[in-house]
Amino acid sequence: MDARFCAVCNRAAKSSSSSAAPGGRVDTTLDEILQFLNATKTRATDGAVAGILGIPPSALSTLLGERRPDASWIVNAETSLPTDYSAAESHPDLLSTASIIRTGNELTLRLTLWRTKR
Repeated sequence: MDARFCAVCNRAAKSSSSSAAPGGRVDTTLDEILQFLNATKTRATDGAVAGILGIPPSALSTLLGERRPDASWIVNAETSLPTDYSAAESHPDLLSTASIIRTGNELTLRLTLWRTKR
């Protein structure tokens, strides 16, 4: 979605209480992103998650720690699966939808909408 036409993105960008941190990152934590992905049963690429956290995608696995079902929603962009996870380590609903969040902008938008509904 083009951010010029997104009311949520534009409102946040113009607001003095913006949820964006310096450098365009969203003011959020990995834990909140994992809560969102688990609650909505949605996969997101490691690049999208790393992008809004402001870290390189290669550093994400260190932050995630040991493999576990609730973190398996973060997937490799090429395979659409969590990197180096076995079936037992993946969430049972991981493949229940084809939808995958592929960009930081899309993740920001969907996370913002999810926050407002909580």
